[in-house]
Amino acid sequence: MSNGWGDGERSGRFAALLALSGTAVAVVSALLAGAAGGPYLEDDGVNPWLVVFAASLMCALVAFPFGLEVRLRERFPDRDKRWETSLIIWGLVAAVLLAVGLIAGFKTATLGGAIGVIVVIESALVAGTVLVWLVAGG
Repeated sequence: MSNGWGDGERSGRFAALLALSGTAVAVVSALLAGAAGGPYLEDDGVNPWLVVFAASLMCALVAFPFGLEVRLRERFPDRDKRWETSLIIWGLVAAVLLAVGLIAGFKTATLGGAIGVIVVIESALVAGTVLVWLVAGG
């Protein structure tokens, strides 16, 4: 079921694998950042594991809707309906992450605060993207 737009089953499975592996790497790098200790996100320096965390979280967030779209193919045969559903769920996931990041706070001297800042920035980018899509008539 492949077409010129790259909607093949193989590309969707790769996106799902990318989202899952990005999430796994983000969790492991957060644990390693905690083990390495500070400074986390300060003038004195940046914990390198937080850089890995940020990159892998963004990878997971960007790949998520593409992997989800493949999972929705049997439920919604209409391509537009699948993508609409996938993007709305993507926005909801970003909103939940945004709330969790805001609860974690912004004390970048602590691991939780540093992770919170990264999660807020990245999830706000995704939520903002979905919001613009909805306002534009998505």
